[in-house]
Amino acid sequence: MNMVKDETLHIRVNGNVRSNAQNTLDRLGISISEAVNMLLHQIPLVGGLPFEVKVSPAPESVTFHSKEDLHEKLETGLNQIKKGNVMDADTVMAKLRDEYGF
Repeated sequence: MNMVKDETLHIRVNGNVRSNAQNTLDRLGISISEAVNMLLHQIPLVGGLPFEVKVSPAPESVTFHSKEDLHEKLETGLNQIKKGNVMDADTVMAKLRDEYGF
């Protein structure tokens, strides 16, 4: 079904948000316009946004509450390396492929 695009949508976004989105979409071979069109097509199909929107904390793995917290996490990682708890990149990639189909 070929739908005629006869409307223009103007939106204002933060430059960093746009740039980050554009970088990701470029890797997917999709323009921002195409991504917005995909979103707008999905909204009536699912009766709302096609993803969950909620307020929740970021995953613990990326949350640092202070400089000290960051240093503690880095120290923990360094201690794991010193103990030999490491995997080479090929092993990590194989696990990701097995677990997530990458």
